[in-house]
Amino acid sequence: MTLFINVATAWISVALIVLLAIIYLLRIVNKGKRKSKLIAKINKKLRNSHKPMGMAFVIFACIHGFFSSGAILSFNFGTLCMVTGILLGLTYLFRKIFPKNFLWIKPHRWLTVVLIVFLGLHLWQIGGIMGPATFFTGVTSEIENSVEELYRSTATQTATQTETASTANSGTSSNSSTVVTDSVVTKANLFMGNVDLKDGTYTGVANGYGPNLTVSVTVASNVITDVQVVSQNEVGVQHYGRAINAVPAEIIANQTPVVDTISGATYTSKGIMKAVINALGKAVISGTLPSL
Repeated sequence: MTLFINVATAWISVALIVLLAIIYLLRIVNKGKRKSKLIAKINKKLRNSHKPMGMAFVIFACIHGFFSSGAILSFNFGTLCMVTGILLGLTYLFRKIFPKNFLWIKPHRWLTVVLIVFLGLHLWQIGGIMGPATFFTGVTSEIENSVEELYRSTATQTATQTETASTANSGTSSNSSTVVTDSVVTKANLFMGNVDLKDGTYTGVANGYGPNLTVSVTVASNVITDVQVVSQNEVGVQHYGRAINAVPAEIIANQTPVVDTISGATYTSKGIMKAVINALGKAVISGTLPSL
């Protein structure tokens, strides 16, 4: 559900910024002799909801930052949007507490302009808001992967329990350390006798932050000699660019498709690994590939 929360809170945050900023614009537009009662009514309702909407924006922005690929306190325009939102809340608060000491409405309005600018830069930085089609494809894939992982974990646990019971019934003492539960074993090097691969170049597809991340993997003499990201639909080159540069090199260096993720680009990192596993699955002669 990480992708769902991340994108949904992003959409909500943008909608709240629009509703918060439009109040002043509607008041300017609705001046003069041709004043519209409908616009005045809408503006009044928005003004009455201004405080809770502002608080909601900060909350949703924080949630979005927490579930995004980047660190919540990293220096990016998204973080600046959140900080500006907090400053807007403070100016609104000070306006109520110290109404005669300072004309707080002016910095409040200027900060609103700054917030809109930062929002535009943030959307440009990440390549825009994820569209509905990409969003639903990504969420569906995330759910499918979670269900698959759940069944895999259940099957592994059942097999382990069966093996333990069988050993106990046969009267053979077994040290608990012999039960294969260590993730290091699960992610063991492919080419330590665990898997035999057929030479060739193979294509694999998986979902990263966006859908259909495609890689090309070349195998020669049971060694991964090349990994290339052929195409992708990732968002925010400052995030996914580092993963595309680093993860393939790590896979080749460690000779395993399961390596450490790149901080700030977790989705893309895992997408590349899954795509490489998908590609190598077509080359397996014997043995079992590690899973992610």
